Amino acid sequence: MKFAQRCITAAVAGLLVFAAGVSAQVSNAASQAVASQPPASAAVQGSSSQNLSENLQKAEQTKSVPSAESAQGLGEPAFWHTWSAHNVEPLGLRNGERLRSLIVNGTLYLSLHDMIDLAVENNLDVEVQRYQLSIAGTDVLRAKGGGVTRGLPLTIQQTPVGIGGPGGTLLNQAAASGAVTPTASTVSNVFDVNQLAEAQTNLSVQGNIAFSTGPAIPGYDPNLVGTTAWVRRVPADGTTGGLGNVLTTTDNTLANLFLYQGFSTGLQAQAGVSDTNDINLSGLSYADPLRHPNLIFQATQPLLRGAGFNVNRRYIKISENNQKVSRLVFRQQLIDLIYGVSRLYYDLVSLHEDVGVRKETLTAAQQLYNDDKAQVEVGTLAPLELTRVEALLASAELDLTRAQGLVRQQEAVVKSMISRTGSADADLQAVRIFPTDTIVVPQSAEVFNAPQLIEQGLANRADLAQAGIQVENGEITVKASRNNVRPEIDAIGAVQSHGAIGYTGFTPIGGVPLPPTTTGVSQASVYEAGVQLSLPFRNRIAQADAARDELQLRQMQARVQQLQNQIRDEIENAAIAVDVARTAYGAAVRSRVYQEQLLEAEKEKYSVGASTNFFIVQDESYLAQARSTEVVARSTYIKSKVALQRALGTLLEDSGIGLDEAIRGQLPPSAAPIVPPAATSAPQRPPPQ
Repeated sequence: MKFAQRCITAAVAGLLVFAAGVSAQVSNAASQAVASQPPASAAVQGSSSQNLSENLQKAEQTKSVPSAESAQGLGEPAFWHTWSAHNVEPLGLRNGERLRSLIVNGTLYLSLHDMIDLAVENNLDVEVQRYQLSIAGTDVLRAKGGGVTRGLPLTIQQTPVGIGGPGGTLLNQAAASGAVTPTASTVSNVFDVNQLAEAQTNLSVQGNIAFSTGPAIPGYDPNLVGTTAWVRRVPADGTTGGLGNVLTTTDNTLANLFLYQGFSTGLQAQAGVSDTNDINLSGLSYADPLRHPNLIFQATQPLLRGAGFNVNRRYIKISENNQKVSRLVFRQQLIDLIYGVSRLYYDLVSLHEDVGVRKETLTAAQQLYNDDKAQVEVGTLAPLELTRVEALLASAELDLTRAQGLVRQQEAVVKSMISRTGSADADLQAVRIFPTDTIVVPQSAEVFNAPQLIEQGLANRADLAQAGIQVENGEITVKASRNNVRPEIDAIGAVQSHGAIGYTGFTPIGGVPLPPTTTGVSQASVYEAGVQLSLPFRNRIAQADAARDELQLRQMQARVQQLQNQIRDEIENAAIAVDVARTAYGAAVRSRVYQEQLLEAEKEKYSVGASTNFFIVQDESYLAQARSTEVVARSTYIKSKVALQRALGTLLEDSGIGLDEAIRGQLPPSAAPIVPPAATSAPQRPPPQ
């Protein structure tokens, strides 16, 4: 008898294993059928490591984690951590020692590399993305337990425009050279709230509408469920059991204990012990719940809907892909931060240079005023000419005041980028910033090969790579939604050592009743194997979900193609902008040289009485404007170079920033600040006063 029971048990287990194998083959065949459909353009397929640069492949696979922006001990195998929540350190708002080490005598001497390092360590936009990396890790852990991923926001922040950025006051005035008058100065609004606003860029190609959930997946974390209780059974008078015996009042201890476990084929199994049948059928009272336990094993294996590894492990694959996406988004945030910080730094350099230009202009105007005043005093110059020079002097003073105000406003923007608390930091409140780097324009123009640049950019752009991974996730989801259209047909099996299958009062073959026992038919072993099905006839919900998911996938592929087209245009336009900026700078330099020559010639003519004071004043104003235009042209060139590096996706490496170090928030220490001697500081960019 026991041998027969073992054989039946083995047969049930074999049937379930066979069903799991069949379902996996069916699922794989269906996946191949989906894959055999006409593919979209190769340009919009999922991310392929063969098409990515080495830097992007390293970014996808890096194992570095933030040092403080993560849940401590999350996912550790220690059993005692299973039922305890993991703590996340409070947000740290204290800046590191790097910032204080660069402050000397109340002035922050800042190189571009130092500013980039400070921004990577302290900027809160980067800090938000560090938390995003850890959030992506929690989704992987959740999916491995059989949960549905919660998803990630894919928004990155752009840096503020600043005072001297595109559309800023300095560039507008310098570009309007045709509107310059000899003695007039324009007072414009030197502050705009948009100069401090941070725009957002959403890197998602999926849109705001989620895909359908698809077939349910089993829980992969074992779940132990138990019940214990005291049970008094008080039957009505004359109530009989399954064998005709009269039931009496009993007191028993109830104990049910079951272990539930899901597997990646879709198999769901439970095994446990229960004395419920014994309590219901027995006529005796017992305190021992394991007197006649019913050992139970049940399993269900889907054969069509919800069958196969690919369907049931899809959220694990999606979460792992999302983790790659979070790393690429972090890289893109760094690139955009470095681009914005570089632009702000070079604007600050240009504003300092413009202050120097305005000081030189004021000095020249003051000298002209002194000379003309002396001539008026001796009667060789009409007093009206002195009034004209006084107007020039007042205009120069106004220009200098405005230029110095722009520097201070730009310093406030810079402080907000390199400190976690901005100007509220006690170390920065009264500090002025002196940029130690200068802008150097090469003598010869660079020659760009547009096709090579575009190929390099497509291989290095993190935003394009993460978009490809999003498409890959969409393809995984579409396969699952197509699987959900199938009917539900499951292989089932169960084994009970003391089942209740005979609790119907039936008479055995031959008419001979069973001998009386204290547990009645609850002692009967039960074996069950079969198939269950659910067949929706019109199935409109699943059909609509599958069609919509595939349509959304095509939308994603179209958006990726749009992004590729945009990247090509960005690279080509950025290369053109560098060439144009280089040419414009050369023209600005020649214009300044010619204005200097014209002014000197006019002064010589004036000294021999061949010119008037009016033309001297006019040429002084034109020279001042030519110098400011040269400052702007030099800044425009270097910012166009940075924009090209950003378009190519190489700005992170070109700036000497390592991704792993940036993730941890721990960059190498800075060198000692460069403090120029007061006597030999550059005349074009004097230290702030």
